[in-house]
Amino acid sequence: MTNTLPTPFVDLLSSRARFGWGGPVGTQRPVTNARYEFGGGFPDPASFPYDALAEATARMLKAEGAQALTYGDPQGYRGLRELVCHKYGLFEGLKVEPENIIVSNGSGHALSLALSAFVDVGDAILSEAPTFSGTLNTIRRHGPQVLDVPVDGEGMVTSRARQRLEALRREGRRCKVIYTIDNFQNPAGPTLSLGRRKELVELAHEFDTLILEDDAYGELRFEGEHLPSLYALDGGSGRVIRAGTVSKILGAGFRLGWLLAPKEMIPAFQGFLFGGGVSPFASRVATYYLRDHLESHVALLVEVYRAKRDAMLRGLWEVLEGTDAEISKPEGGFFVWIKLPAGTDTARLLDLARQAEVQFTPGPAFFPNGGGEGFIRLAYSYEPPEKCYEGARLMARAIMGSGLALRHR
Repeated sequence: MTNTLPTPFVDLLSSRARFGWGGPVGTQRPVTNARYEFGGGFPDPASFPYDALAEATARMLKAEGAQALTYGDPQGYRGLRELVCHKYGLFEGLKVEPENIIVSNGSGHALSLALSAFVDVGDAILSEAPTFSGTLNTIRRHGPQVLDVPVDGEGMVTSRARQRLEALRREGRRCKVIYTIDNFQNPAGPTLSLGRRKELVELAHEFDTLILEDDAYGELRFEGEHLPSLYALDGGSGRVIRAGTVSKILGAGFRLGWLLAPKEMIPAFQGFLFGGGVSPFASRVATYYLRDHLESHVALLVEVYRAKRDAMLRGLWEVLEGTDAEISKPEGGFFVWIKLPAGTDTARLLDLARQAEVQFTPGPAFFPNGGGEGFIRLAYSYEPPEKCYEGARLMARAIMGSGLALRHR
């Protein structure tokens, strides 16, 4: 896409505003009026606890309504920060303090705060390829050199990360940040193995850099073994900044996330926030609900999203069995990643998906430096299981009709 700047104010734009001008904003939606919404990672609206949230709001207003409707703690509502500490202890056995947490306007904002604090234009950073397209847009706005690191079945290929870091050192440069999604990687699906987690932390120490750990889905594990976070493995030495959110376990409309970091680092992020804190009202509503329902609600969501994943995979494989398609089976999260069969005509696939009214996200959206034409991502989070199954079969038929897949059956 051509980066054409509007003439009335072009000379006034900041360098950051110019980066990525004209590029996609948000998740790409190639199919309009989709009957099957597999494009964005939208939480299941049927899972939202409407009545319980109304009750929690009423309790909160009665208890502390005046505080909820005025400016709050610059670091974020302490009750929410205490709840996040409780969450980490409950699900991970990780002990942290409210002073280690700063509340943000969703995890995307949390990641932006970390990048703003540590990344200058022209700095080198490492990112998985593929990786979440939304974060890629944020990264590009900061103007760094993005060096990609491939992903395989164990997550980020740390041997390749080492090669990147060594090459920078030979040039007399350093990597500022290593960005990774270590649980149910978006979009490819793998969970970073324990061995690679340890190696990545070791690399951060050896090459004097930071790890930005993006963990939006960690509680939504359907199967497999829980692994310690990079933050936990670092042991509080200050090499890992961890981002989290309530979007996937409560509702994206709350727009509440956070950074977990050494308390000495918090002022570096706080300088990019207004003094009144992030959403004192929404923070209190989320806190009052999750204090009573966190464990039971997450358990419900695990069952909900597991059923959706299984339905989508069943629909895909019923049609694509016998082809050379590769389809991920994530242990949690929201997404299925498909390596399309050899010879697939992606333009034809898009046309057939439009006819079938199936929304999806093309692979190139997730690669920092080009590539990904042979991949697509499907989100099973929004639609009910029966539509995940039906829509997956329609998408698989579109894949079959768009190239050489039929010949391999």
